[in-house]
Amino acid sequence: MCAIAGLTAAWAEAGCQRSIDVPMAPIGLSVSFDGERAGGIYPTLLRELAASAGCEFQIRRVPRARLLKMFEAGEADLLIPASASPAREQDGEFVPLIQVRASLLMLSRERPAPRSLAELVARSDYRLAVVRGFSFGTAYDGAVATLREQKRLVEEADAAGVARALRLGIAQASVMTASIFVSTLITEPDLAPLLKQVRSEPLEELGWSESGVYLSRLRLSEADRRTLRQAFGQAAKTGRVWQLFNDSYPPGSLGGSIRPN
Repeated sequence: MCAIAGLTAAWAEAGCQRSIDVPMAPIGLSVSFDGERAGGIYPTLLRELAASAGCEFQIRRVPRARLLKMFEAGEADLLIPASASPAREQDGEFVPLIQVRASLLMLSRERPAPRSLAELVARSDYRLAVVRGFSFGTAYDGAVATLREQKRLVEEADAAGVARALRLGIAQASVMTASIFVSTLITEPDLAPLLKQVRSEPLEELGWSESGVYLSRLRLSEADRRTLRQAFGQAAKTGRVWQLFNDSYPPGSLGGSIRPN
């Protein structure tokens, strides 16, 4: 405890050299907005780190697709939450916070589900709805690229758009972490009735992967990246990130989609 307290005091004393710009997009219980006020798991984490690390975080709302472009162009300091992706390594330094597992999500319990992404791509009658900018590894990225070329991909700005596409029958399934999808249904009154219809199935290519935060290599100084790396890393190491998830979700609802890093 004394060692942790000492580290916290050192971060607070050093702090960040400037205000940290954090554009964020709504994503279920992880990030939400009431007007301009950000809430949810990750804004709560940032507010706690502001006190312990001596950094000021300026959170603002932007669409998910725009957020990714901003980060790639060096117009955002952090990308959070974000899955680890080799394509993002040149733009940012990744700090893992949690482990996630994406799965196939459907609203129909009668239709046989593909057991793999390869089988899904091979089934010409399948259309997939996804959130634009999400990534769950190279197998997922490859399947999405193929379906896009075949005009069998429905790309939405957020998980709520995906749920509505499934409800309308525009697509037969989606791929994302079940926790994101379910928490979106919980927070959207018109989508809440779909909760009892949700079916989640594993896909062979999609195992557990890391999710966390990217620190911009283009905008942040090495000193600020070091401060933030230590702060986020400590939050994951002490179990605080996992605790925030457990405090936000109904008991027992995270199994199979989120676990501690």
